[in-house]
Amino acid sequence: GAVQSSASAMDTRGEGTPVVACNPLAIEREDVVEAAIPMPASTKAVRVFGPDGVEVPAQLEKGGKVLFLARVPSVGFAVYHVRPAAPGSESSELTVTASSLENARYRVRLDSNGDVAALFDKKLNKELLAAPARLAIKTDKPEQWPAWNMDWADQKKPPRAYVGGPAKVRVVESGPVRAAVEVTREKEGSRFTQTIRLSAGDAGNRIEFSNLIDWKTSKANLKAAFPLTASNETATYNWDIGTLERGNNDEKKFEVASHQWFDLTDRGGTFGVTVLSDCKYGSDKPDDNTLGLTLLRTPGISGWGRWLQDQATQDWGRHEILYGLAGHAGDWQRGQSDWQAWRLEQPLIAFTTENHGGALGKEFSLLNLDSRRVRVLALKKAEKGDDIVVRLIELDGKP
Repeated sequence: GAVQSSASAMDTRGEGTPVVACNPLAIEREDVVEAAIPMPASTKAVRVFGPDGVEVPAQLEKGGKVLFLARVPSVGFAVYHVRPAAPGSESSELTVTASSLENARYRVRLDSNGDVAALFDKKLNKELLAAPARLAIKTDKPEQWPAWNMDWADQKKPPRAYVGGPAKVRVVESGPVRAAVEVTREKEGSRFTQTIRLSAGDAGNRIEFSNLIDWKTSKANLKAAFPLTASNETATYNWDIGTLERGNNDEKKFEVASHQWFDLTDRGGTFGVTVLSDCKYGSDKPDDNTLGLTLLRTPGISGWGRWLQDQATQDWGRHEILYGLAGHAGDWQRGQSDWQAWRLEQPLIAFTTENHGGALGKEFSLLNLDSRRVRVLALKKAEKGDDIVVRLIELDGKP
C-alpha cells in the first residue's frame, strides 16, 4: 500500500507486466530483484526491460520466479517490464557446477563435504579462506541461567562436530543473473539446507549463504566459522551508529554483539573480509584469523537450572538465515564493504502493478546524498506539523 502511493503516480506504460522495484537504501544501487510474475504455464524464458527501454539480464526459475538485475535510485523506485520470451542462449559472466561457482569477482570451490573450501577474490588476486568455511556445533551447557549465559569452559573448547558429508548437492540456479548450488546435509538430528550463490553485476561483490535449517540438536550452539587468510589481533564490529574494535576471545569476552556486519582487516592493511548478516547478532573471534557467526543456540540444562526445562528446546524448529562474505582492498572504510551488509539485509523489493501514465515518470527518488560515507537511518514526517525528519550518520568516524 505504501509503495502504491508512489507507484500510482509513476509511468508504468509498456509492453509486458510492469514491475516497480523499490530501493529502501539511500544509495543508487544495482542488485538482484526476485519477483513472482503471473505468466502462462508454457512460458520457458523471460525478457526484462528497464526504465530506459534497455534490456537487462534476466532468468526464469522453477515455480515462475523471475530474477533480473535492476538499477534503482536512492530511496526510490524504478519501473521494469517483464515479457514472456522464447528460450535462447545468453552470454553470462556466471558459471556453475555441483562443485564450483564463478562470477566476475569471485571463484568458489566446494569440497566433498559440501563446504566452501576456497574463495578466490579475482579483484584482489587473493585467496580469502585459509581453510573451509564450516558449520560448527559446539557444546553449550552453562552452569547457571542457560538461556542467557554461555560458559567459557565450553566455548574455549573446539567444536564437538561439524556439519559435513555425505552431502546431497545440486545446481538450483543457472543463468545470467545468479548461479546457486544447494547443499543438503544432516547432523545430530538436525537438517541443513544451504544455498551458496553468486550474482552478476554490482550484486556479485558478495557471496551469499542462504540457510534453511530444521534444528533439533541439544546442548549446543551452531556457528558459521570462517578461517581467513587475513590475520589481525582485533576485528571491527558494527553498532549501526558506530563501530567497536575488539580482540580475541578471553574468559571475560567470548561472545560479542554486532548489528549487520563485522570485519577482519589484515594487520598489514592491504585487504580484509567482512561478514554480512541479515538477522544474527552474536559472534566470536577465537584467534587472529577466524571469525564465527552464531546462528542457533539450544543450551543444556544442569545444576539448579533444572527447573528451566523449557529452555532445553529453545530455537528448536525451522529457521531461515541469510549471511554472506565480502572481500575488500584496504580497510572496510576504503572498500565500503559495510554497504554490502545493508544491501544484503535490505534487498530490492518487487511490486507488480498495472499499466498507466504518471507525472513522476519511470524513475523516482525521495532523497539523494552526495556522499556514500553518510547513511540515512530514517526519513519520516514529524509528529507535529509538516516538517520532514531526516536522521543521518557519518560512517567513518570523521568530521
